Amino acid sequence: MSSAFALGRRYLRAAWTPIVLSAVIVITWAIVENAGSVTLEEDVMRLFLWMMLVLAWQLFSGNSGVMSFGHVAFMAAGAYFSALLTMSPTLKETTFADMPQFLASWIRPAELGLFESMLAAGALAALLAAVFGIAVARLAGIAAAIATLAILVIMFTFIVQTPSVTGGSDVLVGVPRETTPGNVAISLVVIIFAVYAFKQSRHGIRLRASRENQEAAQSVAVNVRLERYIAFVIAGVICGVAGALYAHYFSGFAAADFYFELTFIVVAMLVVGGMQSVAGAVVGTYFLTIIYLTARRAEVDGALGIEWPSGTANLLVAIALLLALILRPSGITGGREVPWPGALWRRKGAVAASAAGTVPEEVKEAITAGPSAPEATTRSRPDAPTPTSGESL
Repeated sequence: MSSAFALGRRYLRAAWTPIVLSAVIVITWAIVENAGSVTLEEDVMRLFLWMMLVLAWQLFSGNSGVMSFGHVAFMAAGAYFSALLTMSPTLKETTFADMPQFLASWIRPAELGLFESMLAAGALAALLAAVFGIAVARLAGIAAAIATLAILVIMFTFIVQTPSVTGGSDVLVGVPRETTPGNVAISLVVIIFAVYAFKQSRHGIRLRASRENQEAAQSVAVNVRLERYIAFVIAGVICGVAGALYAHYFSGFAAADFYFELTFIVVAMLVVGGMQSVAGAVVGTYFLTIIYLTARRAEVDGALGIEWPSGTANLLVAIALLLALILRPSGITGGREVPWPGALWRRKGAVAASAAGTVPEEVKEAITAGPSAPEATTRSRPDAPTPTSGESL
């Protein structure tokens, strides 16, 4: 019994971060269901859908250290593709009368459900990410960031310049509204566990090693290009699925919905929350979504007896991003995941014992000052020997 309990505790501790974050999502979903407010439901749906994007960004940029500005393009591809596969055939014949025959022959008669369209959107996003990822994985730093920005521009231009397939710059309407807070919350929980599992997998560890020191990672046979490529494609799939859910909730959308503004908001959420942790992605999304949507509502209805000018929401997000970069570059969470309760209790106990004077002086110094320079250097060396019992580093 004790061994089974220890094993269960071990697995619980390993999955503690996604469990806590998923509980927060479920609680938010429950609040929406019980409130019965259409406005609150729409705000929470934006929160959930943005969080999917931020988690996709964390999976790639947070682990690789390569900033991406292009993954919204895969969301756009997923939204339009799922819409085309689920709209009624009659409406498609009217709206896309000039669609090329090689597409019209299978798109017009198609009328899939939400789940099938999500799979199709994820598959298309994976295909596009696999093609573009070949170039992105070979680059690093500012070159990679500019390359991903080019992907965003390419997708936006394609959508606007192909009205026979996408409707062009006009709003695409007639998409069946099948997305609910429940299926979005379930999808989000799955994504949280998947992103965290990737971070803890050997692929995630190798990717983070390349983020910290690419030359050192390559010296121990880490294929940096391959690891970046895998993460880029997986993040693209998540964005494609998010696009399908977006399309089937808001029913009407345009190419401008998937461009610079959304990219800026998502990047800001990740940076403010903390790029290097899944918890940071979730915390940053909650924090900036509240600020952004509150300001957007103030722009329309006013607040505090003031008529807020248009653009206030984006201005506040920009200010929050600047403050985070200046005052807390590692984000709100400092790049840490949700701590295990036992670790917190031990830490508090050690600090309390130190304050009471019951801890040896050298331990007090270690608690307050951290490891000394020789110790830190030794612990950072991958080839440093592991100390045996009673042996110090």
